[in-house]
Amino acid sequence: MDRGIGRPKVFGAGVSLGMFAGILIGSLLTLWLGEATLGLLQRAFGKVFGRRERIHFELLLQ
Repeated sequence: MDRGIGRPKVFGAGVSLGMFAGILIGSLLTLWLGEATLGLLQRAFGKVFGRRERIHFELLLQ
C-alpha cells in the first residue's frame, strides 16, 4: 500500500529544505543590513520586550 516516497522521507526533505532556506535567508539578510543595523534592531527589541540593562530595585522593594 506504500506508494512513492513515504511520509517520513517527505517530512525529512521538508525539514532539510526549511533549514537550508532559513540559513540562506538569514545570511543574506545579515550581509544586506550589516552588523550596525542588527545591533540597533537588537536594542529596539530589547526595549520593546522589557529586557533592560539595569535592575530597578525600587520595584523589588514593593
